[in-house]
Amino acid sequence: MSFLFLLSNCSSDDNNEPEMPVNSDVKTKAGTTNGAAYKVFYQETSQPSTRRGLIILAVGDGGNENDATLNAQCTALADKGYVAITTTYRTNSEYYAGFKEDMEQLITTETTAFSIARNKVVLGGLSRGGNRLHGAVLPANPQNNSYPIEGIKGVILECAGGDVWKGKSILYPVLFMNNKVDNTVQTPDAETFVNGLQENVNPGVKDKSKTLIVPGAGHCTNANQYKDFIINNIDSWF
Repeated sequence: MSFLFLLSNCSSDDNNEPEMPVNSDVKTKAGTTNGAAYKVFYQETSQPSTRRGLIILAVGDGGNENDATLNAQCTALADKGYVAITTTYRTNSEYYAGFKEDMEQLITTETTAFSIARNKVVLGGLSRGGNRLHGAVLPANPQNNSYPIEGIKGVILECAGGDVWKGKSILYPVLFMNNKVDNTVQTPDAETFVNGLQENVNPGVKDKSKTLIVPGAGHCTNANQYKDFIINNIDSWF
């Protein structure tokens, strides 16, 4: 597992819209799953044999499928040959079970549409979207009605928090981005999740996971830097 610590001043947050890359080859299409809207980014000229994988990124509280931070990430991913999706999810369903159901339906719909194998799917989320994702990538917890999604490639967690147990138990390799201290999430110190990752014995998780810890306190501070971290590391899983 590798670690990266940003040494720049933390001055921006996820309310600052990053500049969207311009690429005429990247197309978009709209969709819905269980009434929740999503937006797909892809290269129209790509063939099933050259599509690298499907990356799904769930928005945070109050976000929508046009979330600027995630749309910029998806545009950059599509530019590399991935099919990338910014998605909402039902907020009036069970916290973990409803989220998993929405993601399962989205995976089925878009892997079929783009002829991508399930084992080339990466699930991610920003803030609340990542927090809900925890329940789908950790061992089953019947008490919370949370059960893992099976057969995917990896996980992207953006300012979603996580404790030692989650780091030790996560079932898939993870790209983890967080402020060093984030009082918005349940476990404020991001190092607790990182320490747990170092003890993770699930196949491939420890060796294939990478973390970006932003110095200082804040929630999704410098989230515009997450894009480069994802783009620079996602290929290692494929």
